[in-house]
Amino acid sequence: MKRLFLIIPLLLISISVCAQEFDILFQQCYGGSGSDVLWDVYKKAEGGYYVFAGSGSSDGDLPFNYGIKDFWLFETDASGQIIWQKIYGGSDFDMPSSILRLPDGGFLLFGDTFSVDGDVGCNHNPSGATSDLWLVRTDSLGNKLWDKCYGGSHQEFARAIIHDHEEDCFIIAAYTGSYDGDISDHKGGYDAWVLKLDSMGNIIWERTYGGTGNDSGYSICLTSDGGYILGGSAGLTAGPINGDIYCNEDLSLDRGWTGWLLKLDKRGEIEWQQCYGVSINGIIETAAGGYVFVGITDMDNEDADCFYGYDKKTWDTWLVKTDSRGIIEWQRCLGGTKIDTPTVLKLLEDGTYLIGGHSNSDNFDVSCNQPYAGHTGVLYRISAEGDLLWSQCFGSLSETIIQNIEVISPDHYVLATRVLGAGNDVNCNYHGARDGWLVEIQDTTVSLPEQRQQNIALGFMLYPNPATLSTWVKLPEHDIHVFMQLQLISPTGRTLYEAPAKGRFHQIALESYPAGLYLVRLWDGERWRVQKLMKH
Repeated sequence: MKRLFLIIPLLLISISVCAQEFDILFQQCYGGSGSDVLWDVYKKAEGGYYVFAGSGSSDGDLPFNYGIKDFWLFETDASGQIIWQKIYGGSDFDMPSSILRLPDGGFLLFGDTFSVDGDVGCNHNPSGATSDLWLVRTDSLGNKLWDKCYGGSHQEFARAIIHDHEEDCFIIAAYTGSYDGDISDHKGGYDAWVLKLDSMGNIIWERTYGGTGNDSGYSICLTSDGGYILGGSAGLTAGPINGDIYCNEDLSLDRGWTGWLLKLDKRGEIEWQQCYGVSINGIIETAAGGYVFVGITDMDNEDADCFYGYDKKTWDTWLVKTDSRGIIEWQRCLGGTKIDTPTVLKLLEDGTYLIGGHSNSDNFDVSCNQPYAGHTGVLYRISAEGDLLWSQCFGSLSETIIQNIEVISPDHYVLATRVLGAGNDVNCNYHGARDGWLVEIQDTTVSLPEQRQQNIALGFMLYPNPATLSTWVKLPEHDIHVFMQLQLISPTGRTLYEAPAKGRFHQIALESYPAGLYLVRLWDGERWRVQKLMKH
């Protein structure tokens, strides 16, 4: 009965929120006769895109391939035509995961590889029977500068990489089944694995986390205290403590795994952990110091108070807000009565959340899927309090999965996807098998107030605001500037504080200043970005 009362109001909401209107500003299909997937995209300021993809083709847009699957990086002009492209790999599977655009304009490509030839000369298993993590550093035109492999004699699987601008280092989230090579401590089965690398890809430290079962790390982000938050899953075994896992005592062992959230200090040591009834696909820190994560949930999730599905073969997207210690503050299920899975979570500049994923439901939150014949890409916009603002479906007649999103503003996005077949929204030169579909969209139903339009253009977050003792400046995820100048301006126009802002987070102390209205200015090398700050 509890579930019924949860679902009926959401059904009424979904009828109104699915009426969102979007203009497709640009779209293009990329690939050949094989299976090709877009994994990430950066929009260029002057028009055009940098695109990271995985390819199984050697025709169409691709001049050749090395093997079964390759890394594929290309740049386009404003009309979507490829300016240059590079292919990286060997004769086996080379699977992309993430890309970083670096301050010098180059790229860092991250994934895993089974190859031992071609561009790959560093696999820890010379026979190629198992995979290593693979990191490729390029210049601004995609020319390879160096590559590194990380792993041991068993399997390693790549999941996420982030750039710590403050220290000019890289943090990797993955999982490993090895007990040799680069892995110093094997807990059992597969372990979650986090590596900290210097700017040349050399290991500064690495840590494994887990117990005797199969454990994994899926997503990681920097935290404002200089540490990290890692989201993944932990294998469930009987007993309150198993290796590093000591938060599963109240969870059922029937599923065999649980969501696992670990707060790490800057050296990778565990500060605290929490277990939940699902895996954690993506996680971000909020302005108030808590966390929001997205994962999947099923009918056996003891932590969820919602579920649209009807049996153990159906899943919902599950969005959870926690406090600074991982305790759930609010949650909501997203989807319908079939299979709904998330792929990407973004915090927007206005404090709302954007979730991209895949659904084959056609009711409740994804009633927008009815014209698509299921298996569609879906976007959800969620308020800061967890309310569903709207959902929108995108894609072809057969299958669409949103792999990543470049956020231009809270109402303007570029989607990196994979599609099976043309039709519906997909109106471009489709090559065959699966294509990468690049689509830029603009929400046209929202009439933005003038102040909100200004805030969207600012390109940084300021929190808390109003503030009393201090405020934090947070730069956008894809901002590649290494050096920015930060200023606090008094009500009379005097510069009270000035400092370089190299990383994503910068704190401004306010305790010594009187109450009033101030300006926070950020010089990015081309223009001033300005926001108003109220000091209480």
